[in-house]
Amino acid sequence: MEATRELFWNTGGKGLMYLLALLSMVIFIQGLGKKIRNWSKGRPVSYNDLGPRFIRFLSDLINHDTKIFKGTFRRFMHLGIFYGFVILTLGTLVIAIQEHFGFPLFYGRFYLILSLLMDLFGLWAMIGIGMAAYKRYIDKPDHEDYTFDNAFLLILIFSILFTGYVLEGLRIYATHDPWAWWSPVGLLFSAAAQLSGLSELSALTVHTWLWYFHMLLVFGFIAYIPYSNLFHMIASSLAIFFKSSSPIGGLTPVSRLSKEVSNPGAARLEDFTKKQLLELDACISCKRCQKGCPANICGAPLSPNVIIQDLKRHSQAKTLFLRPKGKDFDPSILDKVISKETLMSCTTCGLCEDKCPIQIEHIKRIVDMRRALRPDDPSYPPELQRVFKNISESGNPWGLSLDSKYYLSGESQAPLLNKNQPTDILYWVGCLGSYETRNQNVSQVMFKLFEKAGVNYAVLGREEKCCGDSVRRLGNETLFQQLALETIRNLNQYQFKTIVTHCPHCYHTLKNDYPQFGGHYQVLHHSEFILALIKSGKLEPKPTKNLRVNYHDPCYLGRYNNIYQAPRDLLTSIPGLQLIEMKNNYSRAFCCGAGGGRIWLENPQEHLIGRRLVAYASKNKPDILASACSLCLKTLAETLSCSDSDIESLDIAEIVYKALQA
Repeated sequence: MEATRELFWNTGGKGLMYLLALLSMVIFIQGLGKKIRNWSKGRPVSYNDLGPRFIRFLSDLINHDTKIFKGTFRRFMHLGIFYGFVILTLGTLVIAIQEHFGFPLFYGRFYLILSLLMDLFGLWAMIGIGMAAYKRYIDKPDHEDYTFDNAFLLILIFSILFTGYVLEGLRIYATHDPWAWWSPVGLLFSAAAQLSGLSELSALTVHTWLWYFHMLLVFGFIAYIPYSNLFHMIASSLAIFFKSSSPIGGLTPVSRLSKEVSNPGAARLEDFTKKQLLELDACISCKRCQKGCPANICGAPLSPNVIIQDLKRHSQAKTLFLRPKGKDFDPSILDKVISKETLMSCTTCGLCEDKCPIQIEHIKRIVDMRRALRPDDPSYPPELQRVFKNISESGNPWGLSLDSKYYLSGESQAPLLNKNQPTDILYWVGCLGSYETRNQNVSQVMFKLFEKAGVNYAVLGREEKCCGDSVRRLGNETLFQQLALETIRNLNQYQFKTIVTHCPHCYHTLKNDYPQFGGHYQVLHHSEFILALIKSGKLEPKPTKNLRVNYHDPCYLGRYNNIYQAPRDLLTSIPGLQLIEMKNNYSRAFCCGAGGGRIWLENPQEHLIGRRLVAYASKNKPDILASACSLCLKTLAETLSCSDSDIESLDIAEIVYKALQA
């Protein structure tokens, strides 16, 4: 006799099952359709790589990336629930195909193997549900905000799995199934029924009624999905599928501003993109973004998770049954749902996006809302209004004369670009490198390194204005586009091969923002260029004695542009230098607090992120806290100068130059 079992054994409820299945699917599709209609109200997003994107999505889904599901406990828990439902769904589909299309699939060895897999993976799913309940309601270190829906879902899913095993056990017990060993969990329940003294006749009765109850649970679960937190399994899958292919920190694309396109910001839900509205339903409120947010850790009124959840509640409030009776819905977001202070607290460091398991793009959302703010509004930070005015009128945040750049005259004079003379390297000095004392030393060192290595280089001089990094991240898209277009016109007058800059913010803007406006250039960070000079033998650092250097990964160099190794290779190329790593480094490096335009805002003492970073570095007892960023150098140098630490803050170029002089 071939191994199999009778489908719909001991029940005549097939007609009722189909009716309930149809009803549950109608309710499910209604809920899903409502979600899709909400997403479709957003601005359009185009994708032209759906094939490769689908392959990456399947890989992420199947592998359950360890970066996403960090920790053995959580990984085992989620893998159990995920693969348990995958195998059980596969088994259900096999039964449905045999029942409705007559293909004899549920027979022989395939039947036995599938029965074993369904039993084992179903048990793993039950264990996963138990682990989730423990994590949330017993351990729960930071999840006090779980709702009734969270608990109800765990109970519902566990009940479906448990009653399924009880049904299997009663069937095995009543039919004396000769292949019961291939259903080990069901066999245990069968043994429990036998030990309880339950008669076979009673087992048949219990089985029938429990089958109807199990069926109600299953179809109720399906109908409930779009209206529960479990909908995240659909929304988060879509969010991962449609995740941006650009690096962390990419902003929502904006057309060139005109009379028709004057305000690209998000002041209402409809101003976000469809993907951003989808993310509101995808967020599982795991709070990893909040736990990694430097601003939040240091006391600022910012939580990426709270922003998502507040916008989600605002979206839900649009439905009539959630509005206070007799009150019209106010669609505005700014200062109604999200405060200006919250938006301006973000350093755009990108750590929240790196930690998010479902690829939610927090920076895009925050900058989009900043874009909707009016700089001429009386409530707008006055220090930023001054910075915008200075940059607009003088080309730099301090309102200094373009002629006052130190390297345009005297001993520090650098060669200027010449329209009639091509050059290999255009060195982009940047605002801080031109006007700020601490960073002026870095640009002077770069000039000396260029000259020592025999590099054919020049600077833009008076024509070099602010690239617009802080301006754009603060939301002033109008001023940014003016700066970008003017700079591109100036650059396109000259012939050069490569732009080199020591500021990752300038690097990111020139390399990744300017192409949208026709500025296509080869851009290198100074760590990459100096390393190439050392490798080619044009620079030869001399040995140093036991110099302990703690390197800090700048956000806009590492997370934004994935440049982690070049600065480290550059430092370790110096004989005798001991490179020390912080506990949180590479993509998990802590922010200095100056990015996203925060460098121009007045920081309350208790919110200084730089202090936290220096405290982390001090644990390693380094001689030097090295950075590769203008903003980081300024922030860390100021922080160290206000402390009793004897740690020196240096740019990597300064360390190399000292090694050449040793």
